[in-house]
Amino acid sequence: MTVHDDVTRTMVDFLQMKSFADDPLVLTDGDGIRVVDVEDRWYIDGLSGTFCASLGHGNAALADAGAAQLRRLAMAAPTMATNDRALELVDRLLGLLPADYTVAKLLSGGSEATESAMKIARQYHKQTGDAGRYKILSHYRSYHGATGHAVAASGWPVWRAPYEPLAGGFIHLHTPDPFRPPFDVAPEAVAATYLRLVEETIELEDPRTIAALITEPVLMSAGVVVPPDGYLPGLRALCDRHGILLIFDEIITAFGRLGAMFAAELFRTWPDILCVGKGLSGGYAPLSAVVLARRVADAFWGEPRDLVQFHSGHTYGANPVACAIGLAAIDQLVRDDLAANAVAQGDRLRAGLRGLRERHPWIGDVRGLGLLVGVEFVADHASRARFPAEAAIGTRVRDAARRRGLLLRASHWMLVLAPPLTIRAAEVDEIIGILDAALGDVEAAGDGLAPGSGSVAPAAAPGRPR
Repeated sequence: MTVHDDVTRTMVDFLQMKSFADDPLVLTDGDGIRVVDVEDRWYIDGLSGTFCASLGHGNAALADAGAAQLRRLAMAAPTMATNDRALELVDRLLGLLPADYTVAKLLSGGSEATESAMKIARQYHKQTGDAGRYKILSHYRSYHGATGHAVAASGWPVWRAPYEPLAGGFIHLHTPDPFRPPFDVAPEAVAATYLRLVEETIELEDPRTIAALITEPVLMSAGVVVPPDGYLPGLRALCDRHGILLIFDEIITAFGRLGAMFAAELFRTWPDILCVGKGLSGGYAPLSAVVLARRVADAFWGEPRDLVQFHSGHTYGANPVACAIGLAAIDQLVRDDLAANAVAQGDRLRAGLRGLRERHPWIGDVRGLGLLVGVEFVADHASRARFPAEAAIGTRVRDAARRRGLLLRASHWMLVLAPPLTIRAAEVDEIIGILDAALGDVEAAGDGLAPGSGSVAPAAAPGRPR
């Protein structure tokens, strides 16, 4: 049986398996920022797996931490006990945050964390005398996960439509995109315009019915949208004014990805509930957390007869192996000051990509923070009009980059890069060079308006770096 036969027996996330089977990507090994496939082709992992392999592949310290814990205790009866590694990780995590955060619930994935956060918000209001609050505000074009409430809060119709009708009470807001504001306003007025739209939504929905507002500080699936200055502090003020809990989905943005341990630091805005994951374990184990500010946590503290405990959980939450790896990951992040490296190498990456615009006029915008970088393609710079979806510019560049040894994320209108935080300057330059050549490949293939084939033709295997 060939690899092509094997892949027809599985489902890969978000991919149509019929086309994937024509030219599958099956990875076998990794080393640093690179991975290798079954045909011994090496690639730069320009997406850190899915934004989580932030400490690189083949990381011995993280692997050893997991192996050592497996020999001690692999499962800790999560419905009746906790474990020492979980207690250590919670203590370490809270030590990185302002003192007002007092409790953390450990889980095993980002969707579990965001789903739990929204449940906590609803239960909090029921237990503090405001049972009429149940609605959840989130942004169009956002992504908060694949479970029921997380899908309902996500803002792209393609992810929601197959499962509708979804749970009620989920209201969507305009994406706070400074590159594409909904009205013709001066740049300095963009944040205020978006905030006025949020306030109007709150008023029209009746603030007494709204439990929480959940947002990514940088909206990755919206196109690496960095909100305009003042927007997140403005959300904080609106939530305070109307008694709404503010939830930050930092599943992607925490643990150095944007150049700080938490995005909340960069935006000088702290939520009532903080969701983290992915980089918490460096991608070496399923691990996430929901962290609660004191006033939220206090509502869940009582006698057994009060029934105010959080009525939800997951089998692998606070798993001791995952927690041991999480401790090792945080140690490395702090010891090696990888947040600072994300700032330096992210600045280098964005500068290099902006430098490509002269040769590749399709590039309309290069944006992001730290090592979360987006490249948006436009058909016209003056109007910022996008190419039609059938032009598939982004996915064609992605496929050309793969042929040249770089894996990245793409939609028809943009690319996303998020390499491991351990990346070095020479490797950043290599990414820029590959993208330069990949853009040239697509431009040379035609006028940029013909649909791509959706398949990557075989090419000479990139050799393993020395």
